[in-house]
Amino acid sequence: MRAVLLVALVAVVVRVAWVLLFAEIPGRGIISDPVLYHAYGLRLADGQGYLSFWGYPTSYYPPGYPFFLGGLYKVLYSLGAEYWIAGVVGIVQAFLWGVTTAAVALSARWAFRSAGVGLAAGAVIALWPNLITYAGAWLSESLFVCLFSVAIAALVYAARSTAGTRSFVMATVIAAAAIAAATMVRPQVLLGIPLVAVVWWWADVGWRRAAALLAAVAVAVAAVAVPWALRNDAALGSLVFVSTNGGDNLCIGFHPGARGGFAVNEYCETGEGRIDGPAAEVRRNHDARQLAIEHILDEPLSLPWLSVRKLFWTYRTDDDGLRGNESYGSEGLMAAPWRTVWMTVTAVGYALVMAAFIYGVVLGWDRAWRRPRDAAAASLYVLTLVGAVVVPVMFFGDPRFKVATAPLFAIFAGLGMARVWSRARGRAHA
Repeated sequence: MRAVLLVALVAVVVRVAWVLLFAEIPGRGIISDPVLYHAYGLRLADGQGYLSFWGYPTSYYPPGYPFFLGGLYKVLYSLGAEYWIAGVVGIVQAFLWGVTTAAVALSARWAFRSAGVGLAAGAVIALWPNLITYAGAWLSESLFVCLFSVAIAALVYAARSTAGTRSFVMATVIAAAAIAAATMVRPQVLLGIPLVAVVWWWADVGWRRAAALLAAVAVAVAAVAVPWALRNDAALGSLVFVSTNGGDNLCIGFHPGARGGFAVNEYCETGEGRIDGPAAEVRRNHDARQLAIEHILDEPLSLPWLSVRKLFWTYRTDDDGLRGNESYGSEGLMAAPWRTVWMTVTAVGYALVMAAFIYGVVLGWDRAWRRPRDAAAASLYVLTLVGAVVVPVMFFGDPRFKVATAPLFAIFAGLGMARVWSRARGRAHA
């Protein structure tokens, strides 16, 4: 456990260093996600509620990250330390990545029954260049990945526990709570949970434990989502589950001429939006979703190649954290020579991680799927499939979308790296 904590500490230290060097309050040059999140946080801290950039009640973005920022801002305002916002947000997010690192290390250790694999997986998260930069970005990834990592660790531990024991109950409760919290940051997290339950049943964990997991998640999600839906009914005039950006995200990915990446197309313009108030926001969500569905039904033969294109746009680069720090063009953090160096380090690190990930996926296959089937390891495979493939294909390709799956990439990369290290040591002693 000391080694796990040490790796987590390394993750925190390198991110705090990044924050101290580069963290800035999001720029105001363009209306980007970081700028909007910052504006939402300010309004929440000021007691105005969850209002849009234009002052209307909104639920366009899932509320988890705006409320996270609003809580931090409120504490800083009460202490008279509002000038420290950039540093405090970054440092808190650095500690979230420390928790992520520890959770990933434990997940890999429990799933593959190896302390070495766990430490390697934790090291991947701790030192992955792109993930280091996310500590300084006003983006929801730091919070979501932390919650998702805790959920993964709890799911693996529950799969390893005996039915009816206190350890199984506690692990299931923790998993459900983390999934519910993550749902309010990115509701797509729910897509993988039914598959995990199916894997548990199929791998002879038992239908009772699989049903207990689904029930616990359902109760936990309802506990946070139902009150929010009621708030949306009162504020927006509609029982919106979590957010109203699903229609836009779907239409960005499915419209005439779609090439797989982010692109605003005239086809998706409904004639109104958030700037026109809450009722218009709800109507736009519905209308954009319907336009996307109509396009899917009109051009089904285009979907296979479009799906490939979406995956290409998702995985082609790994510099999205830096661009998020820069509010997507509002400001530049690095001079040209240093930026080139950092981009090179990022590209090399990304290539090494993904190569190790692919190797780890191959190594772990037999353990997960051949009898006796391993529910803990198999759960990691289905969650990876959903996060790495299904989510980008459902919406559109963007490098940010792979960050949510980084804990799973790291777990399998840790398995691959540990095997390479073991073989290298064996040759050295031969």
